[in-house]
Amino acid sequence: MTGKNDGRGPIVLYDATCPLCRAAVRRWSAVLGRRGVSFEPLQTPWASQRLGLAPGELPMEMKLILPDDSMLGGYRAVAYLFRLVGYTAWLGYVMEWPGIRRLSDLAYQWVARNRTCMGDVCTLHPGDLRRHHGVTTFFEGP
Repeated sequence: MTGKNDGRGPIVLYDATCPLCRAAVRRWSAVLGRRGVSFEPLQTPWASQRLGLAPGELPMEMKLILPDDSMLGGYRAVAYLFRLVGYTAWLGYVMEWPGIRRLSDLAYQWVARNRTCMGDVCTLHPGDLRRHHGVTTFFEGP
C-alpha cells in the first residue's frame, strides 16, 4: 500500500490498539468489504506518512480515504460508511442533518476519547477491570 487510493474502494484507517476499533472491524469488514471497503491500521508506516504523523502518533479519529483520494474523518467517515449499507443508510443521512450533525460529532468525539476503555479491559487504567458489554455487543454482534 502506498498511501494513495488509486481509485479503489474506500480505505478505513483505524486504531489497531483499540479493542472497540478492532471489534468494529471484525463486525463490519465482511459487510463493507462486499462494497469495496478495505481496512488498514493507522499504525502502518504508509498511513502515518499519508497523515503526516510522527512515528507512534495517532489522530484522535478514524480516517477514511475515498476513491478520489480525498479524506473524511470522525463522524463524517462513519456516516459515509453507514450510507454504503442498505439497512444503515438512513442513519448515515440522519447523522448529517443540521442539529443532528453536532450531536453526531459530539458522540463520536466522546467514543474516540474513551475508546481504549470500551473493550474488555481499560488500557488507560490497567487495574480497572470494568467491562462494557453494552458497548462492544453492537460491534461484535453477528
